[in-house]
Amino acid sequence: MNGPNSMPYDDRVEGERTTPGQAFARPLVSRTRTMLVHFSLVVFALAIVARAVEVQLVNTGRWTQAAENQQVNARDVAPPRGQILDANGVVLVESRELMRLSFAPKQLKPVRKRGAKRSDPPINTRLVVRKGLKAIGVHDTLIRRVMDTTRKWVELPALYLPSDVERFAGLPGVHRDPVLRRTVLAPPGIAGFLGSVRDQSTPVGGIEEELDSLLRGVSGRNALVRVPRSGEIETPALQGLAARPGHDVSLTINLSLQEIAERELADGIARTGSTGGDVVIMDPRDGAVLAMAGVRNGKPSVTATALAEPYEPGSVMKPFVVTRALELTRVQPDELINTEGGKWTVAKRTINDEHKAAFMSVRDVVRNSSNIGAVKIAMQLSEREEYEALRDFGFGTPTGLPYPAESRGQLPTLKWHPQTASAVAMGYGMSATPLQIAAAYVVLANDGELLQPAIVRQVRDADGTVQFAMERRVVRRVLQPATAKLMRTILTSVVDSGTAVAADMATYDVAGKSGTARRAVAGGYHQDQYNSTFAGMFPAQAPQYVLVVRLIDPKGKIFGGTVAGRIVNEILQAALATRDASLDRRALAEVVKPVPVPLRRPLTPTAIAAALRDTARFDSLRAPAPSPVPELAAPARVVVSLPFKTVSKASIENGSGTALRTVPSVYGLDARQAALTLHAAGFRVSLAAGRVTRTRPAAGTMVRSGSVVVLESPQ
Repeated sequence: MNGPNSMPYDDRVEGERTTPGQAFARPLVSRTRTMLVHFSLVVFALAIVARAVEVQLVNTGRWTQAAENQQVNARDVAPPRGQILDANGVVLVESRELMRLSFAPKQLKPVRKRGAKRSDPPINTRLVVRKGLKAIGVHDTLIRRVMDTTRKWVELPALYLPSDVERFAGLPGVHRDPVLRRTVLAPPGIAGFLGSVRDQSTPVGGIEEELDSLLRGVSGRNALVRVPRSGEIETPALQGLAARPGHDVSLTINLSLQEIAERELADGIARTGSTGGDVVIMDPRDGAVLAMAGVRNGKPSVTATALAEPYEPGSVMKPFVVTRALELTRVQPDELINTEGGKWTVAKRTINDEHKAAFMSVRDVVRNSSNIGAVKIAMQLSEREEYEALRDFGFGTPTGLPYPAESRGQLPTLKWHPQTASAVAMGYGMSATPLQIAAAYVVLANDGELLQPAIVRQVRDADGTVQFAMERRVVRRVLQPATAKLMRTILTSVVDSGTAVAADMATYDVAGKSGTARRAVAGGYHQDQYNSTFAGMFPAQAPQYVLVVRLIDPKGKIFGGTVAGRIVNEILQAALATRDASLDRRALAEVVKPVPVPLRRPLTPTAIAAALRDTARFDSLRAPAPSPVPELAAPARVVVSLPFKTVSKASIENGSGTALRTVPSVYGLDARQAALTLHAAGFRVSLAAGRVTRTRPAAGTMVRSGSVVVLESPQ
């Protein structure tokens, strides 16, 4: 029996009914529910342990990184793009660090300098910011926004040099963020070929786009610790990844020659009233492009028109067909061609010559640019041979320069229309870019080899290690050396006595060919619009330059040998007067032409008698020789009475002060013209570049003959 206070054990399960005699039974407990609760608690405990193991042991790196991310702000650091330089190392394009200014107006509060005493007054941040913004030229409207405490954030639209915003360092509420900006220092005529960079990351056109993988570099990361109320600070405990700058690209462009080409092209366009033009200068020894400029509607073109805009060049194409006929011995240089008196019809097309003659030799066909003669020489070739001749000179295919929008031109393929062969022989029915024409004339200039045109001279990485260096690359041999030399001789006669005498020089032989072609408009040819072209080689014996100049729609004089040939002549003269223009002066000295000195006519007896009479008259006017005076001992000192009086202008005019001369005015002249003017006045010259020049001493000053006059460019 159990005690009176005890209750009997009842193992009935839940749900059984209780009889009236069982009033003192204990509460019922479910064993299944108890086991379920215990199991749930065990599973929950195991889950907590497993999660702890995962967090602290398995994924410790992940959660450590997450914790750091809450305290550290990692920012990408944009790498500086590589520089683009000219052949002599002059920077054409570079990335510069500028600063963007942002302000939190509510945080512009007084602050004390570091290390300042308590008695020192705090800095009035708002006053310092206001004065600083005025000093760097910020408009008053923007300054009022910066001072407006109702605004949370104000960002100035302009960018500033780091030295200009250094005054804001350490001021609360002022944020200076470095920004890289691409700066173009090149002349405007080549800017289209170089391209541009949008948003500091997207290259647009030109070298910037084509060589972006080399120029852009590799981004870095900068780790900053977040500090309450102090923003973000650097710490040596966190190491970032430094950005790796891009490669530097050196071009074959010669900056001095580029500036000459642009200036002379602009002058030629203004002189002839043309709507535009192009200039290409190549080195035929290695295929390097030395200068390239394009102008459209009075402004430098935004694209490289010398590569992207083909046109029908006209008679500058004649030497290539004639050369292939000479190479295949279908004609001889002195063979006479029936030029039909200047008018001839072939394939229902009438061809006219500007220089009319019954017969011309092959040499004179090129020298006088005979259309009839060129067509008849082309008829000595089959259509396939004529096509292959132009194809071998590089027409109809891209030159391969790293420019994304280069045109391949247009060369009709077989089978040709009956008029195509004659049209192509005269430079019609096909199209070519100025660069393709220059590359084809390089074949004639270097004894028959077609070279790969090159614009990239060298590529260096950030450490200065050369990753690429330009080499002379031969595409194919087109002509035998003897044939190329023969054509250079014929082209020399074009300049000295043919259709391009405007390109002739007194001291050197120039070879070349002119072309004047009607412009195609709406399926036909305009009667008053022309492409005037001249392709030249300098010097003719051993060329160092191949130059192609094209003018679009010249007014008045239209012939390429006259208008474009004059531009070539002026480019060559300016290049010879320039210290660095990629010219081998020693090689030029070997081919310089002797300047003939005109012989003096013998004096007649009357002239001899007059000369003797004048000599006797002048001898009678001479003063007697002074009597000899013994030398005196030099004094120990010399006493000069002051003030010292200079020679007056009147004494100069009457001949008593010929040691002094007046400095002439050279305002508006370029450096070369100014130097010639000063030399003629009897002065030595110290040169400085610039079109509008001034002298030091100033014009009108009386200076002793032989003194040095400095030419300066106004700043």
